[in-house]
Amino acid sequence: MRKAHGSKNRISFPFEQSPRFGMRIAILRRMGTKIDAWIERYACMDWAVLYMRLFAGGMMLFHNIGKMQSYDEIIGNYPSFLYIQPTAVFVIVAVAEVLISVLIIMGLWVRMSALVMSLGILAMSAWEEFGIGELRFVWLGIYVFFIVSGGGTYAFDALLSASDGEK
Repeated sequence: MRKAHGSKNRISFPFEQSPRFGMRIAILRRMGTKIDAWIERYACMDWAVLYMRLFAGGMMLFHNIGKMQSYDEIIGNYPSFLYIQPTAVFVIVAVAEVLISVLIIMGLWVRMSALVMSLGILAMSAWEEFGIGELRFVWLGIYVFFIVSGGGTYAFDALLSASDGEK
């Protein structure tokens, strides 16, 4: 046994160097119960993520239904990317938005879906005037939230990852 560097009365033991020493301290200080209490306290956040997924996915779905109903008025102002006809761009974007909104509602590939939508919003903001995109900025904030949070506990992703762990 030797004295620890920088302390007068403290004795350093060999087991303090092992990686399990931190676990022993955590057990002695009842960190497990503190962590469990913290998780229980913030369990309502999973409900908030579920609500946000249902709300944002539903809003995006209804937005696309409205967009498809007013096709004749929108198609004249719709942009064409890479010399693709505006009608083809409209169909591709509408189908992609509907599929992504359904994926977000179900909780499948939420982070990837939100990333695709964020990149689409940024591309549209770069293509058009940047000042007219206040609503795009709101949607971008929602999608960044999904990129950070994922689908939450009440998502099919969580169910699939739990079943993968059992195999």
